[in-house]
Amino acid sequence: MKMIGWFTTARGPGSFNLFSTMMASIKSGEIDAKLSFIFINRDVKGNQYRQRMIDIAKDEGIPVIIFPSDTFRPDLKEKDMATWREAYGEGLRERISQYHMDFGVLAGYMLIIDPETCRHHTLINLHPALPDTYKGTWEEIVGQVVENNDPSYGSTVHLCTAELDRGETLAYDSFPLAGLRSRIKDRDELVKAVRAEELKREAHLLMESIKSLVDGELVVKGGAVYDRKGRKVEDHPDLASRIDSRLRR
Repeated sequence: MKMIGWFTTARGPGSFNLFSTMMASIKSGEIDAKLSFIFINRDVKGNQYRQRMIDIAKDEGIPVIIFPSDTFRPDLKEKDMATWREAYGEGLRERISQYHMDFGVLAGYMLIIDPETCRHHTLINLHPALPDTYKGTWEEIVGQVVENNDPSYGSTVHLCTAELDRGETLAYDSFPLAGLRSRIKDRDELVKAVRAEELKREAHLLMESIKSLVDGELVVKGGAVYDRKGRKVEDHPDLASRIDSRLRR
């Protein structure tokens, strides 16, 4: 059985939905895996989603590691961000080293992973943009999608590498925006609607991607993605039709 590390900032409902969907997928047997630990890079600080996630994990016997990045060596962070990131990454690796992890999932993890951690561990990241398009937070990205009049939008699951949001793609999901644009003319309302549609779909994309790794449909070696026969995957799948089917269940 695969052991998965779950990395999150647990900032809000999106992160919580990803976690709860993962737990449901494990319990139903859809994903034959266990969470080895949950790593959270923030203190609870009264955040209800963070606290609920911690409570569920503890009820399920899943270790919770809290290592706040926002209070970690602020002097170094101000002076040299790259060195700070390396130092935080060293602390992260030390804290997770006691747990077995076949691969890790960055699910609403609002911090750039340092290069050394990417080299040490296989990590996949859910990024709220189509492959090879936008970088940044979902707020920044969806705003650009709306302002640039993009015909479609979606999210990507990719390998974590030293280059931000540019690792090898495992899979992605896309959906057209014409219908939303025809109904909603206000820019801010359109941003909210596009984000809401993406939120409905992103957990399904992540579950399908995790399942493909757990079942051996996809295999990661040396920063590249291969199929079960050892052939390098060149055409990364758009799982839109599969996700549409999941949403109709």
